[in-house]
Amino acid sequence: DAARSSTVVMSPPTIPTMTTAAAALLLAAALALLLPRGAAAFSSSPSAAERFSRRHRTAPPSMAADSDDAENKNSSSSETKSYDLVVIGGGSAGLTAAKFASTFGFSSVIIEKSRLGGDCTWTGCVPSKSLVASAKAARVVRKAEDYGVIVGDKNGGGDVTVDMKRVMGRMRENMERIYEEDDSPAAMAKLGIDTLVGSARFTSADTLSVTSSTTTTEVRANEGIVICTGAKPRRPTSDDIPGLDDDVEYLTYDEIFEIEDLPPRITVAGGGPIGCELAQVFGRFGSEVTVVARRLLPKCEPVVSETLATVFEKEGINVVQGTIASVAKDGKGHTAACQCSDGSEVSVSGDLLLVAVGRIPVAFGMGLDDVGIDVDPSTGGIAVDDNLRTSLRGVYAAGDCTGGAQFTHYAGYQGAVAARNVLLPLTDPGVLPNVPGTTFTDPEVATAGLTEAEAIEEYGEGKVSVAVQKVRDIDRAICDGADEGLIKIVYKKRGYKILGATIMSPAAGEMIAEIGVAMKTGLTFDMLATVMHTYPAYSFALQAMAAEVYYDKLLKSKGLFSVLKKIGL
Repeated sequence: DAARSSTVVMSPPTIPTMTTAAAALLLAAALALLLPRGAAAFSSSPSAAERFSRRHRTAPPSMAADSDDAENKNSSSSETKSYDLVVIGGGSAGLTAAKFASTFGFSSVIIEKSRLGGDCTWTGCVPSKSLVASAKAARVVRKAEDYGVIVGDKNGGGDVTVDMKRVMGRMRENMERIYEEDDSPAAMAKLGIDTLVGSARFTSADTLSVTSSTTTTEVRANEGIVICTGAKPRRPTSDDIPGLDDDVEYLTYDEIFEIEDLPPRITVAGGGPIGCELAQVFGRFGSEVTVVARRLLPKCEPVVSETLATVFEKEGINVVQGTIASVAKDGKGHTAACQCSDGSEVSVSGDLLLVAVGRIPVAFGMGLDDVGIDVDPSTGGIAVDDNLRTSLRGVYAAGDCTGGAQFTHYAGYQGAVAARNVLLPLTDPGVLPNVPGTTFTDPEVATAGLTEAEAIEEYGEGKVSVAVQKVRDIDRAICDGADEGLIKIVYKKRGYKILGATIMSPAAGEMIAEIGVAMKTGLTFDMLATVMHTYPAYSFALQAMAAEVYYDKLLKSKGLFSVLKKIGL
Protein backbone atom coordinates (compact mmCIF):
# COMPACT_ATOMS: atom_id res chain seq x y z
CA ASP A 1 0.00 0.00 0.00
CA ALA A 2 1.62 3.20 -1.16
CA ALA A 3 -0.01 5.14 1.66
CA ARG A 4 2.00 3.15 4.15
CA SER A 5 5.34 3.54 2.42
CA SER A 6 5.98 7.05 3.73
CA THR A 7 5.44 6.61 7.43
CA VAL A 8 9.11 7.21 8.28
CA VAL A 9 9.49 10.90 9.02
CA MET A 10 12.73 12.54 8.02
CA SER A 11 14.01 15.57 9.88
CA PRO A 12 12.85 18.81 8.22
CA PRO A 13 15.53 20.26 5.95
CA THR A 14 17.70 22.96 7.49
CA ILE A 15 18.11 26.11 5.40
CA PRO A 16 21.26 28.12 6.15
CA THR A 17 20.94 31.88 6.54
CA MET A 18 21.23 33.41 3.08
CA THR A 19 19.23 35.39 0.61
CA THR A 20 15.93 33.96 -0.51
CA ALA A 21 17.13 33.74 -4.10
CA ALA A 22 20.30 31.88 -3.16
CA ALA A 23 18.40 29.48 -0.96
CA ALA A 24 15.92 28.79 -3.74
CA LEU A 25 18.68 28.09 -6.25
CA LEU A 26 20.46 25.69 -3.92
CA LEU A 27 17.20 23.98 -3.08
CA ALA A 28 16.36 23.57 -6.75
CA ALA A 29 19.72 21.93 -7.37
CA ALA A 30 19.23 19.58 -4.45
CA LEU A 31 15.74 18.65 -5.54
CA ALA A 32 17.01 17.76 -9.00
CA LEU A 33 19.01 15.00 -7.34
CA LEU A 34 16.63 13.97 -4.54
CA LEU A 35 13.18 14.12 -6.07
CA PRO A 36 11.70 11.84 -8.72
CA ARG A 37 12.90 12.58 -12.22
CA GLY A 38 10.71 14.63 -14.47
CA ALA A 39 10.97 18.03 -12.79
CA ALA A 40 11.80 20.22 -15.73
CA ALA A 41 10.70 23.73 -14.85
CA PHE A 42 9.47 25.93 -12.07
CA SER A 43 5.78 25.87 -11.31
CA SER A 44 3.65 28.42 -13.11
CA SER A 45 3.05 29.98 -9.70
CA PRO A 46 5.33 33.03 -9.24
CA SER A 47 5.93 32.07 -5.61
CA ALA A 48 7.02 28.50 -6.32
CA ALA A 49 10.72 29.09 -5.63
CA GLU A 50 9.90 30.96 -2.44
CA ARG A 51 7.48 28.48 -0.89
CA PHE A 52 10.08 26.44 0.92
CA SER A 53 12.89 28.95 1.48
CA ARG A 54 10.69 31.36 3.40
CA ARG A 55 9.79 28.69 5.96
CA HIS A 56 12.17 27.88 8.82
CA ARG A 57 9.89 26.02 11.18
CA THR A 58 11.33 23.12 13.13
CA ALA A 59 8.15 21.07 13.37
CA PRO A 60 4.53 21.22 12.21
CA PRO A 61 1.74 21.75 14.75
CA SER A 62 1.19 18.78 17.04
CA MET A 63 -2.05 17.24 18.15
CA ALA A 64 -3.31 14.97 20.93
CA ALA A 65 -2.00 11.43 20.83
CA ASP A 66 -5.22 9.78 21.87
CA SER A 67 -7.19 8.65 18.81
CA ASP A 68 -10.58 9.96 19.90
CA ASP A 69 -9.17 13.24 21.19
CA ALA A 70 -7.06 13.66 18.07
CA GLU A 71 -9.97 13.08 15.74
CA ASN A 72 -12.15 15.66 17.44
CA LYS A 73 -9.51 18.14 18.50
CA ASN A 74 -10.67 20.85 16.14
CA SER A 75 -14.37 19.99 15.99
CA SER A 76 -15.52 22.51 18.57
CA SER A 77 -13.45 25.44 17.34
CA SER A 78 -15.12 28.32 15.49
CA GLU A 79 -11.93 30.21 14.61
CA THR A 80 -10.24 29.97 11.22
CA LYS A 81 -7.60 27.25 11.07
CA SER A 82 -4.61 27.90 8.84
CA TYR A 83 -2.29 25.23 7.39
CA ASP A 84 0.32 25.10 4.69
CA LEU A 85 -1.38 22.12 3.06
CA VAL A 86 -5.05 21.22 3.36
CA VAL A 87 -6.03 17.71 2.28
CA ILE A 88 -9.63 16.69 1.59
CA GLY A 89 -10.00 12.96 2.09
CA GLY A 90 -8.12 10.50 4.28
CA GLY A 91 -7.53 7.54 1.99
CA SER A 92 -4.29 6.43 0.37
CA ALA A 93 -3.73 9.65 -1.57
CA GLY A 94 -4.69 11.95 1.30
CA LEU A 95 -2.61 10.17 3.92
CA THR A 96 0.46 10.18 1.74
CA ALA A 97 0.02 13.85 0.81
CA ALA A 98 -0.14 14.86 4.46
CA LYS A 99 2.81 12.65 5.37
CA PHE A 100 4.86 14.25 2.62
CA ALA A 101 4.10 17.69 4.02
CA SER A 102 5.07 16.54 7.52
CA THR A 103 8.33 15.07 6.26
CA PHE A 104 9.39 18.44 4.90
CA GLY A 105 8.29 20.41 7.95
CA PHE A 106 5.06 21.88 6.60
CA SER A 107 1.84 22.01 8.59
CA SER A 108 -1.06 19.98 7.23
CA VAL A 109 -4.57 18.86 8.05
CA ILE A 110 -6.66 15.99 6.70
CA ILE A 111 -10.39 16.65 6.44
CA GLU A 112 -12.31 13.37 6.46
CA LYS A 113 -16.05 12.93 6.88
CA SER A 114 -15.89 9.23 7.74
CA ARG A 115 -12.80 7.24 8.76
CA LEU A 116 -9.16 7.70 7.91
CA GLY A 117 -7.79 4.85 5.84
CA GLY A 118 -10.23 5.03 2.96
CA ASP A 119 -11.39 2.12 0.83
CA CYS A 120 -8.07 0.31 1.07
CA THR A 121 -8.21 -0.16 4.83
CA TRP A 122 -11.93 -0.68 5.31
CA THR A 123 -13.57 -2.00 2.12
CA GLY A 124 -10.78 -2.85 -0.29
CA CYS A 125 -7.21 -4.08 -0.15
CA VAL A 126 -6.91 -5.07 3.50
CA PRO A 127 -10.20 -6.91 4.06
CA SER A 128 -10.22 -8.56 0.63
CA LYS A 129 -6.63 -9.82 0.89
CA SER A 130 -7.34 -11.10 4.40
CA LEU A 131 -10.21 -13.15 2.97
CA VAL A 132 -8.06 -14.24 0.01
CA ALA A 133 -5.53 -15.64 2.49
CA SER A 134 -8.20 -17.57 4.42
CA ALA A 135 -9.73 -18.88 1.21
CA LYS A 136 -6.33 -20.03 -0.04
CA ALA A 137 -5.76 -21.90 3.23
CA ALA A 138 -9.06 -23.74 2.72
CA ARG A 139 -8.08 -24.61 -0.85
CA VAL A 140 -4.63 -25.86 0.20
CA VAL A 141 -6.13 -28.16 2.83
CA ARG A 142 -8.65 -29.53 0.33
CA LYS A 143 -5.86 -30.23 -2.17
CA ALA A 144 -3.36 -31.51 0.40
CA GLU A 145 -3.80 -35.15 -0.64
CA ASP A 146 -2.55 -34.27 -4.14
CA TYR A 147 0.79 -33.47 -2.49
CA GLY A 148 0.88 -36.63 -0.41
CA VAL A 149 -0.38 -34.95 2.75
CA ILE A 150 -3.35 -36.62 4.46
CA VAL A 151 -5.63 -34.34 6.46
CA GLY A 152 -8.19 -35.81 8.86
CA ASP A 153 -8.52 -39.60 8.88
CA LYS A 154 -5.98 -41.85 7.20
CA ASN A 155 -8.04 -41.93 4.02
CA GLY A 156 -8.21 -38.14 3.80
CA GLY A 157 -11.98 -38.17 4.22
CA GLY A 158 -14.06 -35.19 5.24
CA ASP A 159 -14.29 -31.66 3.89
CA VAL A 160 -12.86 -28.44 5.21
CA THR A 161 -15.02 -26.53 7.68
CA VAL A 162 -14.85 -22.76 7.35
CA ASP A 163 -15.75 -20.87 10.52
CA MET A 164 -16.99 -17.67 8.95
CA LYS A 165 -17.12 -15.75 12.20
CA ARG A 166 -13.46 -16.52 12.89
CA VAL A 167 -12.55 -15.67 9.30
CA MET A 168 -14.26 -12.29 9.55
CA GLY A 169 -12.81 -11.73 13.00
CA ARG A 170 -9.29 -12.26 11.68
CA MET A 171 -10.03 -9.87 8.82
CA ARG A 172 -11.20 -7.15 11.22
CA GLU A 173 -8.16 -7.63 13.43
CA ASN A 174 -5.95 -6.99 10.40
CA MET A 175 -7.94 -3.89 9.50
CA GLU A 176 -7.76 -2.46 13.01
CA ARG A 177 -4.03 -3.18 13.32
CA ILE A 178 -3.17 -1.39 10.10
CA TYR A 179 -5.52 1.46 10.95
CA GLU A 180 -4.08 2.02 14.42
CA GLU A 181 -0.46 1.77 13.29
CA ASP A 182 -0.61 3.69 10.03
CA ASP A 183 -3.90 5.53 9.44
CA SER A 184 -5.52 6.63 12.69
CA PRO A 185 -5.69 10.21 13.97
CA ALA A 186 -3.30 9.15 16.72
CA ALA A 187 -0.81 7.90 14.13
CA MET A 188 -1.19 11.18 12.24
CA ALA A 189 -0.70 13.17 15.43
CA LYS A 190 2.68 11.52 15.98
CA LEU A 191 3.69 12.97 12.62
CA GLY A 192 2.34 16.41 13.48
CA ILE A 193 -0.65 16.07 11.17
CA ASP A 194 -4.04 17.37 12.31
CA THR A 195 -7.30 15.66 11.42
CA LEU A 196 -10.68 17.30 11.18
CA VAL A 197 -13.94 15.36 11.01
CA GLY A 198 -16.57 16.76 8.68
CA SER A 199 -17.60 17.50 5.10
CA ALA A 200 -15.54 20.10 3.25
CA ARG A 201 -16.94 22.73 0.89
CA PHE A 202 -15.02 25.40 -1.00
CA THR A 203 -15.92 28.97 -0.04
CA SER A 204 -13.01 30.49 -1.99
CA ALA A 205 -9.91 29.36 -3.84
CA ASP A 206 -7.97 28.80 -0.61
CA THR A 207 -10.67 28.41 2.04
CA LEU A 208 -12.96 25.56 3.03
CA SER A 209 -15.95 25.33 5.30
CA VAL A 210 -15.87 22.06 7.24
CA THR A 211 -19.20 20.95 8.70
CA SER A 212 -19.58 18.18 11.26
CA SER A 213 -22.71 17.08 13.10
CA THR A 214 -22.24 19.86 15.66
CA THR A 215 -19.97 22.59 14.31
CA THR A 216 -18.69 24.42 11.28
CA THR A 217 -15.00 25.31 11.00
CA GLU A 218 -13.25 27.50 8.45
CA VAL A 219 -9.92 26.16 7.17
CA ARG A 220 -7.51 28.18 5.06
CA ALA A 221 -4.60 26.84 2.98
CA ASN A 222 -1.43 28.91 2.95
CA GLU A 223 0.14 27.03 0.05
CA GLY A 224 -2.49 24.84 -1.54
CA ILE A 225 -5.24 22.25 -1.33
CA VAL A 226 -5.14 18.63 -2.48
CA ILE A 227 -8.47 16.89 -3.16
CA CYS A 228 -8.23 13.17 -2.41
CA THR A 229 -11.86 12.11 -2.13
CA GLY A 230 -11.45 8.71 -3.83
CA ALA A 231 -14.25 6.78 -5.49
CA LYS A 232 -17.32 4.83 -4.46
CA PRO A 233 -19.10 1.74 -5.84
CA ARG A 234 -21.34 2.18 -8.83
CA ARG A 235 -24.85 1.34 -7.66
CA PRO A 236 -27.30 0.38 -10.42
CA THR A 237 -31.00 0.85 -9.75
CA SER A 238 -34.20 -0.59 -11.13
CA ASP A 239 -33.80 1.83 -14.03
CA ASP A 240 -30.69 -0.13 -15.02
CA ILE A 241 -31.89 -3.62 -14.05
CA PRO A 242 -35.64 -4.01 -13.48
CA GLY A 243 -36.39 -5.30 -9.99
CA LEU A 244 -33.02 -4.31 -8.60
CA ASP A 245 -33.09 -2.54 -5.25
CA ASP A 246 -36.87 -2.11 -5.37
CA ASP A 247 -37.62 -5.80 -4.88
CA VAL A 248 -34.15 -7.33 -4.54
CA GLU A 249 -31.56 -5.85 -2.21
CA TYR A 250 -27.89 -6.25 -3.07
CA LEU A 251 -24.48 -5.65 -1.57
CA THR A 252 -21.41 -3.93 -2.99
CA TYR A 253 -17.84 -4.05 -1.72
CA ASP A 254 -18.93 -1.38 0.77
CA GLU A 255 -21.14 -3.87 2.63
CA ILE A 256 -19.87 -7.37 1.80
CA PHE A 257 -17.19 -7.30 4.49
CA GLU A 258 -19.80 -6.80 7.19
CA ILE A 259 -21.53 -10.16 6.76
CA GLU A 260 -21.21 -12.74 9.54
CA ASP A 261 -22.60 -15.90 7.97
CA LEU A 262 -21.55 -17.67 4.78
CA PRO A 263 -24.33 -17.40 2.16
CA PRO A 264 -25.19 -20.79 0.64
CA ARG A 265 -25.55 -19.27 -2.85
CA ILE A 266 -24.04 -16.06 -4.21
CA THR A 267 -24.64 -14.35 -7.53
CA VAL A 268 -21.86 -11.97 -8.53
CA ALA A 269 -22.77 -9.32 -11.11
CA GLY A 270 -19.57 -8.11 -12.74
CA GLY A 271 -16.32 -9.73 -13.80
CA GLY A 272 -13.80 -7.07 -12.83
CA PRO A 273 -11.08 -7.46 -10.17
CA ILE A 274 -13.47 -7.07 -7.22
CA GLY A 275 -16.04 -9.50 -8.60
CA CYS A 276 -13.44 -12.12 -9.57
CA GLU A 277 -11.52 -11.99 -6.30
CA LEU A 278 -14.62 -12.30 -4.13
CA ALA A 279 -16.21 -14.95 -6.35
CA GLN A 280 -13.20 -17.19 -5.84
CA VAL A 281 -13.02 -16.36 -2.13
CA PHE A 282 -16.60 -17.35 -1.41
CA GLY A 283 -16.39 -20.36 -3.70
CA ARG A 284 -13.45 -21.65 -1.69
CA PHE A 285 -15.29 -20.95 1.54
CA GLY A 286 -18.04 -23.27 0.34
CA SER A 287 -20.68 -21.05 -1.25
CA GLU A 288 -22.26 -21.97 -4.56
CA VAL A 289 -21.10 -19.06 -6.73
CA THR A 290 -22.30 -17.83 -10.12
CA VAL A 291 -20.54 -14.95 -11.88
CA VAL A 292 -22.51 -13.07 -14.52
CA ALA A 293 -20.30 -10.99 -16.80
CA ARG A 294 -19.70 -10.54 -20.50
CA ARG A 295 -16.07 -11.36 -19.82
CA LEU A 296 -13.85 -11.90 -16.81
CA LEU A 297 -11.19 -9.20 -16.34
CA PRO A 298 -12.23 -7.46 -19.59
CA LYS A 299 -9.28 -5.04 -19.62
CA CYS A 300 -6.77 -7.90 -19.75
CA GLU A 301 -5.59 -10.04 -22.65
CA PRO A 302 -8.42 -12.29 -23.91
CA VAL A 303 -6.38 -15.40 -23.04
CA VAL A 304 -6.43 -14.30 -19.40
CA SER A 305 -10.21 -14.08 -19.40
CA GLU A 306 -10.47 -17.54 -20.94
CA THR A 307 -7.94 -19.07 -18.55
CA LEU A 308 -9.56 -17.57 -15.47
CA ALA A 309 -12.94 -18.91 -16.59
CA THR A 310 -11.34 -22.35 -16.84
CA VAL A 311 -9.87 -21.98 -13.33
CA PHE A 312 -13.26 -20.97 -11.95
CA GLU A 313 -15.01 -23.89 -13.62
CA LYS A 314 -12.44 -26.32 -12.15
CA GLU A 315 -13.22 -24.89 -8.72
CA GLY A 316 -16.96 -25.26 -9.22
CA ILE A 317 -17.70 -21.57 -9.89
CA ASN A 318 -20.33 -21.13 -12.58
CA VAL A 319 -19.56 -18.43 -15.16
CA VAL A 320 -22.42 -17.01 -17.21
CA GLN A 321 -21.14 -14.93 -20.11
CA GLY A 322 -23.71 -12.19 -20.41
CA THR A 323 -25.60 -9.64 -18.35
CA ILE A 324 -28.45 -9.62 -15.85
CA ALA A 325 -31.60 -8.43 -17.64
CA SER A 326 -33.86 -8.39 -14.57
CA VAL A 327 -34.11 -9.73 -11.04
CA ALA A 328 -37.03 -10.83 -8.88
CA LYS A 329 -37.46 -11.79 -5.28
CA ASP A 330 -37.51 -15.54 -4.74
CA GLY A 331 -38.31 -16.46 -1.15
CA LYS A 332 -35.49 -15.04 0.94
CA GLY A 333 -33.24 -14.86 -2.10
CA HIS A 334 -33.46 -13.82 -5.73
CA THR A 335 -33.70 -15.11 -9.26
CA ALA A 336 -31.85 -13.27 -12.02
CA ALA A 337 -32.85 -13.51 -15.66
CA CYS A 338 -29.62 -13.40 -17.66
CA GLN A 339 -29.15 -12.52 -21.32
CA CYS A 340 -26.15 -14.50 -22.56
CA SER A 341 -23.66 -13.25 -25.12
CA ASP A 342 -24.67 -16.05 -27.52
CA GLY A 343 -28.29 -14.90 -27.46
CA SER A 344 -29.60 -17.56 -25.08
CA GLU A 345 -31.28 -16.87 -21.76
CA VAL A 346 -30.66 -18.51 -18.40
CA SER A 347 -31.97 -18.02 -14.87
CA VAL A 348 -29.68 -17.85 -11.85
CA SER A 349 -30.94 -18.13 -8.27
CA GLY A 350 -29.08 -17.11 -5.16
CA ASP A 351 -29.31 -16.03 -1.54
CA LEU A 352 -27.01 -13.01 -1.82
CA LEU A 353 -26.49 -10.70 -4.78
CA LEU A 354 -23.10 -8.99 -4.94
CA VAL A 355 -22.97 -6.16 -7.48
CA ALA A 356 -19.44 -5.31 -8.60
CA VAL A 357 -19.84 -3.23 -11.75
CA GLY A 358 -17.20 -0.59 -11.22
CA ARG A 359 -16.47 2.52 -9.18
CA ILE A 360 -17.20 6.19 -9.79
CA PRO A 361 -15.04 9.15 -8.71
CA VAL A 362 -16.25 11.24 -5.77
CA ALA A 363 -16.14 14.65 -7.44
CA PHE A 364 -19.27 16.27 -6.07
CA GLY A 365 -20.67 17.83 -2.90
CA MET A 366 -17.67 20.14 -2.35
CA GLY A 367 -18.79 23.23 -4.24
CA LEU A 368 -16.34 22.66 -7.07
CA ASP A 369 -18.48 24.57 -9.55
CA ASP A 370 -18.65 27.57 -7.22
CA VAL A 371 -14.89 28.13 -7.44
CA GLY A 372 -14.32 26.99 -11.03
CA ILE A 373 -12.90 23.48 -10.57
CA ASP A 374 -13.72 21.45 -13.67
CA VAL A 375 -14.91 17.85 -13.81
CA ASP A 376 -13.93 15.73 -16.81
CA PRO A 377 -17.22 14.62 -18.42
CA SER A 378 -15.57 11.55 -19.99
CA THR A 379 -14.50 10.05 -16.64
CA GLY A 380 -16.61 11.88 -14.07
CA GLY A 381 -13.40 12.68 -12.23
CA ILE A 382 -11.81 15.99 -11.32
CA ALA A 383 -9.94 17.26 -14.37
CA VAL A 384 -6.18 17.56 -13.81
CA ASP A 385 -3.11 18.15 -15.96
CA ASP A 386 -0.03 15.92 -15.94
CA ASN A 387 1.14 17.59 -12.73
CA LEU A 388 -2.24 16.99 -11.03
CA ARG A 389 -3.23 20.67 -11.11
CA THR A 390 -6.95 21.35 -11.39
CA SER A 391 -8.43 24.25 -13.31
CA LEU A 392 -8.19 26.38 -10.14
CA ARG A 393 -4.72 27.64 -9.34
CA GLY A 394 -3.40 26.30 -6.04
CA VAL A 395 -5.78 23.31 -5.97
CA TYR A 396 -4.60 19.85 -6.95
CA ALA A 397 -6.33 16.46 -7.05
CA ALA A 398 -4.90 12.99 -6.60
CA GLY A 399 -6.02 9.38 -6.63
CA ASP A 400 -9.30 7.82 -7.70
CA CYS A 401 -11.22 11.10 -7.66
CA THR A 402 -9.39 12.13 -10.85
CA GLY A 403 -11.00 9.35 -12.85
CA GLY A 404 -7.70 7.69 -13.78
CA ALA A 405 -6.40 4.21 -12.97
CA GLN A 406 -7.83 3.16 -9.62
CA PHE A 407 -5.06 1.56 -7.58
CA THR A 408 -4.05 2.20 -3.98
CA HIS A 409 -0.37 2.37 -4.90
CA TYR A 410 -1.03 4.84 -7.70
CA ALA A 411 -3.24 7.00 -5.48
CA GLY A 412 -0.54 7.09 -2.82
CA TYR A 413 2.07 8.05 -5.40
CA GLN A 414 -0.13 10.81 -6.75
CA GLY A 415 -0.83 12.12 -3.26
CA ALA A 416 2.88 12.52 -2.61
CA VAL A 417 3.48 14.16 -6.00
CA ALA A 418 0.55 16.56 -5.56
CA ALA A 419 1.84 17.65 -2.14
CA ARG A 420 5.35 17.96 -3.52
CA ASN A 421 4.13 20.16 -6.39
CA VAL A 422 2.20 22.38 -3.99
CA LEU A 423 4.94 22.82 -1.42
CA LEU A 424 8.28 22.66 -3.22
CA PRO A 425 9.85 24.36 -6.23
CA LEU A 426 9.77 22.67 -9.64
CA THR A 427 7.10 20.12 -10.52
CA ASP A 428 6.98 16.38 -11.10
CA PRO A 429 4.48 14.47 -13.25
CA GLY A 430 1.75 12.70 -11.36
CA VAL A 431 -0.14 11.14 -14.27
CA LEU A 432 1.95 8.18 -15.38
CA PRO A 433 1.87 5.66 -18.23
CA ASN A 434 2.33 1.93 -17.65
CA VAL A 435 0.87 1.84 -14.13
CA PRO A 436 1.02 -1.80 -12.96
CA GLY A 437 -1.93 -3.49 -11.34
CA THR A 438 -2.66 -6.90 -9.87
CA THR A 439 -5.86 -8.86 -9.39
CA PHE A 440 -5.30 -11.26 -6.49
CA THR A 441 -7.14 -14.27 -7.77
CA ASP A 442 -5.35 -17.63 -7.75
CA PRO A 443 -3.37 -17.49 -9.95
CA GLU A 444 -2.72 -13.78 -9.64
CA VAL A 445 -3.10 -11.59 -12.74
CA ALA A 446 -0.68 -8.67 -13.06
CA THR A 447 -0.41 -6.22 -15.93
CA ALA A 448 1.64 -3.22 -16.99
CA GLY A 449 1.61 -1.17 -20.16
CA LEU A 450 -0.14 -2.23 -23.35
CA THR A 451 -1.86 -5.44 -24.35
CA GLU A 452 -0.90 -6.99 -27.69
CA ALA A 453 -3.97 -5.50 -29.39
CA GLU A 454 -3.31 -2.05 -27.95
CA ALA A 455 0.34 -2.16 -29.03
CA ILE A 456 -0.57 -3.18 -32.59
CA GLU A 457 -3.14 -0.40 -32.76
CA GLU A 458 -0.55 2.15 -31.64
CA TYR A 459 2.57 0.96 -33.48
CA GLY A 460 1.31 -1.24 -36.32
CA GLU A 461 1.11 -5.02 -36.62
CA GLY A 462 4.49 -5.43 -38.32
CA LYS A 463 6.32 -3.55 -35.59
CA VAL A 464 5.21 -5.52 -32.54
CA SER A 465 6.39 -8.90 -31.27
CA VAL A 466 5.25 -11.04 -28.35
CA ALA A 467 6.88 -13.69 -26.21
CA VAL A 468 4.67 -16.19 -24.37
CA GLN A 469 5.52 -18.75 -21.73
CA LYS A 470 2.94 -21.18 -20.35
CA VAL A 471 3.13 -21.43 -16.57
CA ARG A 472 2.67 -25.21 -16.63
CA ASP A 473 6.09 -25.52 -18.32
CA ILE A 474 7.98 -23.45 -15.74
CA ASP A 475 10.08 -25.65 -13.46
CA ARG A 476 8.86 -23.98 -10.27
CA ALA A 477 5.24 -24.36 -11.36
CA ILE A 478 5.81 -28.08 -11.98
CA CYS A 479 7.14 -28.42 -8.42
CA ASP A 480 4.21 -26.43 -7.01
CA GLY A 481 1.54 -28.16 -9.07
CA ALA A 482 0.49 -24.91 -10.76
CA ASP A 483 -0.87 -25.70 -14.20
CA GLU A 484 -2.82 -22.60 -15.31
CA GLY A 485 -1.50 -19.24 -16.43
CA LEU A 486 1.03 -17.60 -18.69
CA ILE A 487 3.61 -14.86 -19.03
CA LYS A 488 3.23 -12.61 -22.06
CA ILE A 489 5.64 -9.83 -22.96
CA VAL A 490 4.79 -7.35 -25.73
CA TYR A 491 7.79 -5.55 -27.24
CA LYS A 492 8.91 -3.64 -30.33
CA LYS A 493 10.53 -5.72 -33.05
CA ARG A 494 13.12 -3.03 -33.66
CA GLY A 495 15.03 -2.16 -30.52
CA TYR A 496 13.18 -4.66 -28.25
CA LYS A 497 11.56 -1.95 -26.15
CA ILE A 498 9.05 -3.46 -23.72
CA LEU A 499 5.57 -2.11 -24.44
CA GLY A 500 3.57 -4.15 -21.96
CA ALA A 501 3.30 -7.36 -20.01
CA THR A 502 0.66 -9.70 -18.64
CA ILE A 503 1.60 -12.24 -15.99
CA MET A 504 -0.94 -14.80 -14.83
CA SER A 505 0.93 -16.88 -12.31
CA PRO A 506 1.66 -17.40 -8.64
CA ALA A 507 3.63 -14.34 -7.46
CA ALA A 508 2.58 -12.34 -10.52
CA GLY A 509 2.14 -9.24 -8.39
CA GLU A 510 5.80 -9.47 -7.41
CA MET A 511 7.12 -10.24 -10.90
CA ILE A 512 5.34 -7.34 -12.57
CA ALA A 513 7.49 -4.93 -10.56
CA GLU A 514 10.53 -6.11 -12.51
CA ILE A 515 8.80 -5.29 -15.77
CA GLY A 516 7.84 -1.89 -14.35
CA VAL A 517 11.47 -1.15 -13.49
CA ALA A 518 12.59 -2.22 -16.96
CA MET A 519 10.01 -0.01 -18.65
CA LYS A 520 10.83 2.95 -16.41
CA THR A 521 14.59 2.72 -16.92
CA GLY A 522 14.50 1.78 -20.60
CA LEU A 523 15.95 -1.71 -20.13
CA THR A 524 15.05 -3.56 -23.31
CA PHE A 525 13.56 -7.04 -23.30
CA ASP A 526 16.65 -8.73 -24.76
CA MET A 527 18.92 -7.19 -22.13
CA LEU A 528 16.72 -8.59 -19.37
CA ALA A 529 18.60 -11.81 -20.17
CA THR A 530 21.74 -10.25 -18.69
CA VAL A 531 20.07 -9.66 -15.32
CA MET A 532 20.73 -12.67 -13.10
CA HIS A 533 17.62 -14.25 -11.58
CA THR A 534 17.48 -16.93 -8.92
CA TYR A 535 16.43 -20.45 -9.89
CA PRO A 536 13.85 -21.93 -9.54
CA ALA A 537 11.89 -18.76 -8.77
CA TYR A 538 8.94 -18.02 -11.05
CA SER A 539 10.74 -14.87 -12.17
CA PHE A 540 13.53 -16.99 -13.67
CA ALA A 541 11.13 -17.55 -16.56
CA LEU A 542 11.46 -13.87 -17.44
CA GLN A 543 15.21 -14.23 -17.87
CA ALA A 544 14.77 -17.41 -19.91
CA MET A 545 12.22 -15.72 -22.19
CA ALA A 546 14.51 -12.74 -22.66
CA ALA A 547 17.44 -15.05 -23.40
CA GLU A 548 15.60 -16.51 -26.39
CA VAL A 549 15.20 -13.03 -27.83
CA TYR A 550 18.82 -12.20 -27.01
CA TYR A 551 20.13 -15.34 -28.73
CA ASP A 552 17.94 -14.67 -31.75
CA LYS A 553 19.49 -11.22 -31.99
CA LEU A 554 22.97 -12.74 -31.88
CA LEU A 555 22.08 -15.27 -34.58
CA LYS A 556 21.13 -12.44 -36.92
CA SER A 557 24.70 -11.18 -36.58
CA LYS A 558 26.32 -14.61 -37.03
CA GLY A 559 27.98 -13.65 -40.32
CA LEU A 560 29.49 -10.51 -38.83
CA PHE A 561 30.74 -12.46 -35.82
CA SER A 562 32.48 -14.97 -38.13
CA VAL A 563 34.34 -12.16 -39.92
CA LEU A 564 35.34 -10.50 -36.65
CA LYS A 565 36.61 -13.80 -35.26
CA LYS A 566 38.70 -14.45 -38.35
CA ILE A 567 40.51 -11.14 -37.90
CA GLY A 568 41.19 -11.96 -34.27
CA LEU A 569 38.64 -9.81 -32.52
